[in-house]
Amino acid sequence: MNNLIEFIKNYFHHFLAAVLLVICFVLIGNSMSYNRYKIARICQSITMPIEKSWGKLIHHFSLNKENEQLLQQNLELLREQENMYLVKEDTTLTQMSETDSIHTERIRMYDYTYAHVTYSTTDKPFNYIVIDKGSKDGLERDMAVLSPVGIVGVVSDVSKNFSSIIPIPHLDTRISALVPTINQVGTVVWDGKDPGIAYLNDVPQHLEINIGDSILTSGFSTIYPKGILIGTVKEVSSEQNATFLTIKVKLATDFKNLDLVYVVKNLYRSEIDSLKANFKDE
Repeated sequence: MNNLIEFIKNYFHHFLAAVLLVICFVLIGNSMSYNRYKIARICQSITMPIEKSWGKLIHHFSLNKENEQLLQQNLELLREQENMYLVKEDTTLTQMSETDSIHTERIRMYDYTYAHVTYSTTDKPFNYIVIDKGSKDGLERDMAVLSPVGIVGVVSDVSKNFSSIIPIPHLDTRISALVPTINQVGTVVWDGKDPGIAYLNDVPQHLEINIGDSILTSGFSTIYPKGILIGTVKEVSSEQNATFLTIKVKLATDFKNLDLVYVVKNLYRSEIDSLKANFKDE
Protein backbone atom coordinates (compact mmCIF):
# COMPACT_ATOMS: atom_id res chain seq x y z
CA MET A 1 0.00 0.00 0.00
CA ASN A 2 2.82 2.29 0.99
CA ASN A 3 4.49 1.46 -2.28
CA LEU A 4 1.32 2.43 -4.19
CA ILE A 5 1.03 5.74 -2.35
CA GLU A 6 4.72 6.38 -2.97
CA PHE A 7 4.26 5.52 -6.67
CA ILE A 8 1.33 7.93 -6.98
CA LYS A 9 3.32 10.67 -5.24
CA ASN A 10 6.22 10.15 -7.58
CA TYR A 11 4.18 10.04 -10.77
CA PHE A 12 1.21 12.27 -9.82
CA HIS A 13 2.21 15.02 -12.19
CA HIS A 14 2.26 12.46 -15.03
CA PHE A 15 -1.29 11.29 -14.21
CA LEU A 16 -2.45 14.90 -13.95
CA ALA A 17 -0.86 15.76 -17.28
CA ALA A 18 -2.52 12.73 -18.91
CA VAL A 19 -5.96 13.69 -17.51
CA LEU A 20 -5.53 17.29 -18.54
CA LEU A 21 -4.43 16.14 -22.00
CA VAL A 22 -7.58 14.04 -22.40
CA ILE A 23 -9.72 16.97 -21.24
CA CYS A 24 -7.93 19.22 -23.75
CA PHE A 25 -8.58 16.79 -26.61
CA VAL A 26 -12.26 16.67 -25.68
CA LEU A 27 -12.48 20.43 -25.48
CA ILE A 28 -10.59 20.84 -28.77
CA GLY A 29 -12.89 18.35 -30.47
CA ASN A 30 -15.96 20.20 -29.26
CA SER A 31 -14.39 23.50 -30.19
CA MET A 32 -13.56 22.27 -33.69
CA SER A 33 -17.15 21.09 -34.24
CA TYR A 34 -18.42 24.52 -33.26
CA ASN A 35 -15.80 26.20 -35.44
CA ARG A 36 -16.72 23.95 -38.35
CA TYR A 37 -20.34 24.93 -37.81
CA LYS A 38 -19.42 28.62 -37.71
CA ILE A 39 -17.21 28.31 -40.78
CA ALA A 40 -19.93 26.40 -42.60
CA ARG A 41 -22.44 29.12 -41.75
CA ILE A 42 -20.07 31.84 -42.94
CA CYS A 43 -19.32 29.99 -46.16
CA GLN A 44 -23.01 29.42 -46.70
CA SER A 45 -23.75 33.13 -46.21
CA ILE A 46 -21.11 33.93 -48.84
CA THR A 47 -21.95 31.24 -51.37
CA MET A 48 -25.76 31.48 -51.16
CA PRO A 49 -25.97 34.94 -52.83
CA ILE A 50 -23.43 33.80 -55.45
CA GLU A 51 -25.41 30.65 -56.16
CA LYS A 52 -28.62 32.68 -56.25
CA SER A 53 -27.13 35.22 -58.68
CA TRP A 54 -25.69 32.45 -60.82
CA GLY A 55 -29.07 30.75 -60.88
CA LYS A 56 -30.72 34.00 -61.93
CA LEU A 57 -28.10 34.45 -64.67
CA ILE A 58 -28.70 30.93 -65.99
CA HIS A 59 -32.46 31.50 -65.77
CA HIS A 60 -32.10 34.83 -67.59
CA PHE A 61 -30.28 33.26 -70.52
CA SER A 62 -32.69 30.37 -70.46
CA LEU A 63 -35.61 32.81 -70.65
CA ASN A 64 -33.92 34.69 -73.49
CA LYS A 65 -33.64 31.43 -75.39
CA GLU A 66 -37.29 30.62 -74.66
CA ASN A 67 -38.35 34.13 -75.71
CA GLU A 68 -36.37 33.78 -78.93
CA GLN A 69 -38.16 30.51 -79.64
CA LEU A 70 -41.55 32.10 -78.90
CA LEU A 71 -40.74 35.01 -81.22
CA GLN A 72 -39.86 32.61 -84.01
CA GLN A 73 -43.09 30.70 -83.44
CA ASN A 74 -45.08 33.96 -83.49
CA LEU A 75 -43.37 34.96 -86.73
CA GLU A 76 -44.35 31.67 -88.32
CA LEU A 77 -47.96 32.16 -87.22
CA LEU A 78 -48.00 35.72 -88.57
CA ARG A 79 -46.49 34.61 -91.86
CA GLU A 80 -49.27 32.09 -92.38
CA GLN A 81 -52.19 34.48 -91.92
CA GLU A 82 -54.50 34.85 -94.90
CA ASN A 83 -53.72 38.54 -95.39
CA MET A 84 -50.06 37.64 -95.99
CA TYR A 85 -50.97 36.04 -99.33
CA LEU A 86 -52.45 36.89 -102.68
CA VAL A 87 -54.98 34.34 -103.87
CA LYS A 88 -54.87 33.93 -107.65
CA GLU A 89 -57.53 32.07 -109.59
CA ASP A 90 -56.72 30.18 -112.76
CA THR A 91 -59.05 31.77 -115.31
CA THR A 92 -57.13 30.77 -118.42
CA LEU A 93 -59.69 28.12 -119.38
CA THR A 94 -61.76 29.28 -122.31
CA GLN A 95 -64.48 26.77 -121.73
CA MET A 96 -65.38 25.00 -118.50
CA SER A 97 -67.67 22.08 -117.93
CA GLU A 98 -69.86 21.65 -114.87
CA THR A 99 -67.30 19.24 -113.39
CA ASP A 100 -64.41 21.67 -113.80
CA SER A 101 -63.37 23.76 -110.81
CA ILE A 102 -61.40 26.99 -110.61
CA HIS A 103 -57.90 26.36 -109.38
CA THR A 104 -56.50 28.81 -106.86
CA GLU A 105 -52.92 29.54 -105.95
CA ARG A 106 -51.60 31.33 -102.86
CA ILE A 107 -48.68 33.66 -103.48
CA ARG A 108 -46.85 35.18 -100.54
CA MET A 109 -47.32 38.95 -100.57
CA TYR A 110 -45.75 39.96 -97.25
CA ASP A 111 -42.98 38.70 -95.00
CA TYR A 112 -42.07 39.46 -91.40
CA THR A 113 -39.08 40.02 -89.17
CA TYR A 114 -38.92 41.36 -85.63
CA ALA A 115 -36.92 43.98 -83.75
CA HIS A 116 -36.73 45.66 -80.35
CA VAL A 117 -37.25 49.32 -79.55
CA THR A 118 -34.07 51.06 -78.37
CA TYR A 119 -35.51 54.58 -78.07
CA SER A 120 -38.88 56.27 -78.49
CA THR A 121 -40.77 59.46 -77.74
CA THR A 122 -44.47 60.01 -77.06
CA ASP A 123 -44.62 63.64 -75.87
CA LYS A 124 -43.66 65.46 -79.08
CA PRO A 125 -45.73 66.58 -82.07
CA PHE A 126 -43.38 64.61 -84.34
CA ASN A 127 -42.61 61.51 -82.31
CA TYR A 128 -40.23 58.83 -83.51
CA ILE A 129 -39.04 55.34 -82.59
CA VAL A 130 -35.62 53.74 -83.09
CA ILE A 131 -35.31 49.95 -83.43
CA ASP A 132 -32.27 47.67 -83.31
CA LYS A 133 -32.28 46.39 -86.88
CA GLY A 134 -31.17 48.08 -90.09
CA SER A 135 -30.09 47.57 -93.67
CA LYS A 136 -27.86 44.59 -92.84
CA ASP A 137 -31.03 42.87 -91.57
CA GLY A 138 -32.89 43.61 -94.81
CA LEU A 139 -34.87 46.61 -93.59
CA GLU A 140 -35.78 49.40 -96.02
CA ARG A 141 -37.68 52.66 -95.95
CA ASP A 142 -41.49 52.57 -96.00
CA MET A 143 -41.83 49.12 -94.46
CA ALA A 144 -44.82 48.68 -92.16
CA VAL A 145 -44.16 48.26 -88.45
CA LEU A 146 -46.58 46.43 -86.16
CA SER A 147 -46.79 45.60 -82.47
CA PRO A 148 -48.11 42.24 -81.23
CA VAL A 149 -51.57 43.86 -81.02
CA GLY A 150 -51.76 46.43 -83.82
CA ILE A 151 -50.21 49.10 -86.03
CA VAL A 152 -47.10 51.01 -84.93
CA GLY A 153 -46.06 53.05 -87.96
CA VAL A 154 -43.73 53.03 -90.93
CA VAL A 155 -39.93 52.87 -91.33
CA SER A 156 -38.64 56.32 -92.27
CA ASP A 157 -34.83 56.03 -92.31
CA VAL A 158 -32.40 53.12 -92.18
CA SER A 159 -28.74 52.83 -91.18
CA LYS A 160 -26.62 49.69 -91.12
CA ASN A 161 -27.74 48.55 -87.65
CA PHE A 162 -30.73 50.71 -86.75
CA SER A 163 -33.93 52.12 -88.23
CA SER A 164 -36.20 55.02 -87.30
CA ILE A 165 -39.98 54.79 -87.41
CA ILE A 166 -42.69 57.38 -87.84
CA PRO A 167 -45.41 56.13 -85.46
CA ILE A 168 -49.13 56.84 -85.50
CA PRO A 169 -48.60 59.58 -82.84
CA HIS A 170 -46.96 61.88 -85.40
CA LEU A 171 -48.57 64.89 -87.07
CA ASP A 172 -47.62 63.67 -90.54
CA THR A 173 -49.26 60.25 -90.12
CA ARG A 174 -52.00 59.27 -92.59
CA ILE A 175 -53.25 55.67 -92.58
CA SER A 176 -55.95 54.35 -94.89
CA ALA A 177 -58.42 52.58 -92.60
CA LEU A 178 -61.52 50.44 -92.89
CA VAL A 179 -64.56 50.13 -90.62
CA PRO A 180 -65.58 46.56 -91.45
CA THR A 181 -69.02 46.77 -89.80
CA ILE A 182 -70.13 49.32 -92.41
CA ASN A 183 -67.47 48.61 -95.07
CA GLN A 184 -66.43 52.25 -95.05
CA VAL A 185 -62.92 53.55 -95.74
CA GLY A 186 -61.49 56.58 -93.94
CA THR A 187 -58.17 58.08 -92.87
CA VAL A 188 -56.61 57.79 -89.43
CA VAL A 189 -54.71 60.89 -88.25
CA TRP A 190 -53.25 62.14 -84.97
CA ASP A 191 -54.00 65.53 -83.41
CA GLY A 192 -50.73 65.98 -81.50
CA LYS A 193 -52.14 65.38 -78.01
CA ASP A 194 -52.72 61.96 -76.43
CA PRO A 195 -50.38 59.26 -77.92
CA GLY A 196 -53.07 56.68 -77.25
CA ILE A 197 -55.80 58.45 -79.23
CA ALA A 198 -56.20 59.13 -82.96
CA TYR A 199 -59.09 60.21 -85.19
CA LEU A 200 -60.81 58.56 -88.12
CA ASN A 201 -61.75 61.12 -90.79
CA ASP A 202 -63.81 61.03 -93.99
CA VAL A 203 -66.71 58.92 -92.69
CA PRO A 204 -70.06 60.43 -93.79
CA GLN A 205 -72.53 61.54 -91.14
CA HIS A 206 -75.37 59.28 -92.29
CA LEU A 207 -73.40 56.11 -91.48
CA GLU A 208 -73.86 54.41 -88.12
CA ILE A 209 -70.71 53.59 -86.17
CA ASN A 210 -70.80 52.11 -82.69
CA ILE A 211 -68.41 52.49 -79.80
CA GLY A 212 -66.11 49.47 -79.72
CA ASP A 213 -66.12 48.91 -83.48
CA SER A 214 -62.73 47.83 -84.80
CA ILE A 215 -60.74 50.07 -87.12
CA LEU A 216 -58.50 48.06 -89.45
CA THR A 217 -56.01 48.82 -92.19
CA SER A 218 -57.79 48.97 -95.55
CA GLY A 219 -55.03 47.38 -97.62
CA PHE A 220 -55.26 50.29 -100.10
CA SER A 221 -51.51 50.94 -99.95
CA THR A 222 -48.30 49.08 -100.60
CA ILE A 223 -47.24 49.46 -96.98
CA TYR A 224 -49.75 47.84 -94.64
CA PRO A 225 -51.38 44.45 -95.17
CA LYS A 226 -55.16 44.50 -95.08
CA GLY A 227 -57.02 43.81 -91.86
CA ILE A 228 -54.42 44.81 -89.25
CA LEU A 229 -55.97 46.36 -86.13
CA ILE A 230 -55.40 50.09 -85.70
CA GLY A 231 -57.73 50.62 -82.77
CA THR A 232 -61.34 50.69 -81.62
CA VAL A 233 -63.97 53.42 -81.71
CA LYS A 234 -63.95 55.30 -78.41
CA GLU A 235 -66.31 58.17 -79.17
CA VAL A 236 -68.51 59.32 -82.06
CA SER A 237 -69.86 62.82 -82.48
CA SER A 238 -71.31 64.96 -85.22
CA GLU A 239 -71.57 68.69 -85.66
CA GLN A 240 -74.53 70.46 -87.18
CA ASN A 241 -74.20 70.93 -90.94
CA ALA A 242 -70.97 68.89 -90.93
CA THR A 243 -70.39 66.43 -93.75
CA PHE A 244 -68.36 63.88 -91.79
CA LEU A 245 -68.46 62.31 -88.35
CA THR A 246 -65.85 63.02 -85.69
CA ILE A 247 -64.62 59.60 -84.60
CA LYS A 248 -62.18 59.21 -81.73
CA VAL A 249 -60.13 56.00 -81.90
CA LYS A 250 -58.36 54.32 -79.00
CA LEU A 251 -55.15 52.95 -80.51
CA ALA A 252 -54.43 49.25 -80.01
CA THR A 253 -50.69 49.78 -79.49
CA ASP A 254 -49.46 51.15 -76.16
CA PHE A 255 -46.72 53.47 -77.40
CA LYS A 256 -45.51 54.32 -73.89
CA ASN A 257 -44.59 50.70 -73.18
CA LEU A 258 -43.52 49.48 -76.59
CA ASP A 259 -40.63 47.00 -76.79
CA LEU A 260 -41.17 44.30 -79.41
CA VAL A 261 -42.17 45.21 -82.97
CA TYR A 262 -42.67 43.31 -86.23
CA VAL A 263 -41.43 44.80 -89.50
CA VAL A 264 -43.42 43.85 -92.61
CA LYS A 265 -42.02 43.73 -96.13
CA ASN A 266 -44.24 43.88 -99.20
CA LEU A 267 -42.48 41.48 -101.56
CA TYR A 268 -44.12 43.04 -104.64
CA ARG A 269 -43.94 46.67 -103.67
CA SER A 270 -41.40 47.77 -106.30
CA GLU A 271 -43.50 46.14 -109.03
CA ILE A 272 -46.67 47.87 -107.83
CA ASP A 273 -44.92 51.22 -107.39
CA SER A 274 -43.56 51.05 -110.93
CA LEU A 275 -47.13 50.76 -112.20
CA LYS A 276 -48.40 53.53 -109.93
CA ALA A 277 -45.67 55.85 -111.21
CA ASN A 278 -47.46 55.96 -114.56
CA PHE A 279 -50.41 57.79 -112.99
CA LYS A 280 -49.75 61.52 -112.88
CA ASP A 281 -52.22 62.24 -110.09
CA GLU A 282 -50.98 59.47 -107.82
